[in-house]
Amino acid sequence: MLLLSTAVALYAVAWPTSFQTHTLVSHNIHLAIIPLLAATGTWPVLTALRWPGRSWAFVALSCLVCVPFRDNPDFALGWPVAFHLALAFTLGVAIVKASDKVAVAAVLGSTALMAFNPAEVRAGWVVGVIVWSIFFLLLRWLLASRASLRLESSRASEESQLRVMAEERNRLSRDLHDVVAHQMSMIVVQAQSAPYRLQGVTPAIHAEFDSLSSTAREALNQVRELLGVLRSDAEEGAMTPVGADQIEPTLAAARRAGMDISWVIDADVAHINETAGVVLQRVLQECLSNASRHAPGAKVLVALHGTQHEGKNWAQLKVDNGPAAAGSLRPPEHGGGSGIEGMSARVRTVGGAFSALPAADGGFSVAAEIPLNAR
Repeated sequence: MLLLSTAVALYAVAWPTSFQTHTLVSHNIHLAIIPLLAATGTWPVLTALRWPGRSWAFVALSCLVCVPFRDNPDFALGWPVAFHLALAFTLGVAIVKASDKVAVAAVLGSTALMAFNPAEVRAGWVVGVIVWSIFFLLLRWLLASRASLRLESSRASEESQLRVMAEERNRLSRDLHDVVAHQMSMIVVQAQSAPYRLQGVTPAIHAEFDSLSSTAREALNQVRELLGVLRSDAEEGAMTPVGADQIEPTLAAARRAGMDISWVIDADVAHINETAGVVLQRVLQECLSNASRHAPGAKVLVALHGTQHEGKNWAQLKVDNGPAAAGSLRPPEHGGGSGIEGMSARVRTVGGAFSALPAADGGFSVAAEIPLNAR
């Protein structure tokens, strides 16, 4: 509103005073040109904040156009006073808001423009433009310094938050290592030493303890790798491979651990991309873990098929486990598990479909369909 009022006031002054200071009519210029010239010399004040360079250029050009039509020797300026005011305003805005090149061009152009004023006031106006420009150049430097200070303060705040987060991750990693890794290490030691500490251990039981210690050792290594990723000072983690090519090794490891498992894989594993492969393996691991925990001794059937529909290639994973074997030892039930919710979230995040339902025979069935172009 202030800019609009200023532009209207300057225009209202520039239009009628053009007849007094510049006898444009005597130069055979049409009367309609006068209000148009007054507009180009004053209305750019409205757009100076948005287009500072262009607004200054319009006013400067309007001032220059007025120079040849100055016929009043008593008027000691080359163009109307309203143009001078508009030029001063747009020059200041250009210095503060425009790019470095535009600001320099505006200062040099305005200084050169003052040379077209009458000789008796030419030097004064040149000095005035220089002083005016210096003031706004100092203002530009001050604003740039404050912006830089705010940016530096913002960066320092972000770095402080990152340090706090890193310290929290390190603390969490240490706590997990002290609790989880220590307990798992004890399981490995107990499983390895049990055949030598206990009497009457048969070869079959010895092999079972070896399988248990191998599985616990692998789990311990994965926990340590994850803790290494969690630590902020870990540069590279030698993570255990995860993906479609690890599905069969995962099934073989479950069989070695004593699970009654069989599988059919007719999907071309080589064409399953990395994202889909990771989701499929994680779902499979959770299903096998749930089967061993809630239905020990049950028969587990795994099927992985490749299909095509809706113009896309899909991988379908189905894991069925029967009820727990008769006489098997089952851990006490406890609430708060989030395995199914986690599997569902993984699958749906990549645009797949997921279902987990109890079977009629008391077992459980999990099905996941993953698009092979999942990202």
